[in-house]
Amino acid sequence: MSRLKNKNKVNKIVYSWPVLVLLVAVIVLVGKGAWGVYKSKEISFNNRMYSEEEYDRLKGRNDSVTTEIEMLETEKGVETEIRDKFRVVKAGEQLAVILNSNDDDGEEDEEAEEKRFFSRLWGFLFSRD
Repeated sequence: MSRLKNKNKVNKIVYSWPVLVLLVAVIVLVGKGAWGVYKSKEISFNNRMYSEEEYDRLKGRNDSVTTEIEMLETEKGVETEIRDKFRVVKAGEQLAVILNSNDDDGEEDEEAEEKRFFSRLWGFLFSRD
């Protein structure tokens, strides 16, 4: 019987309101800590992805700069760069500038030609010379 009384005392203490409130508080604090760790992991993962993308971008930039440096170490590369930047030519050469036409299908040329034709006709018919 003594064992049963001790078991009842333990059950009364374990299942009392203060112990249950304390247990809920501990669960809430552990849950809050776990949530904080989860958020930190998510932020770290995003930072890692950004860093890897930045690394890849900078590695590509490094490769292109290295290629440019190698090109500028040759005489032909230096000459090409000077020609591109400053638009210069060697003695005896001439610089040719080619302009692209803005017309896609030539309709504007036909309209301009038609206007010129009618203005000439008008001038011919109504000029008083």
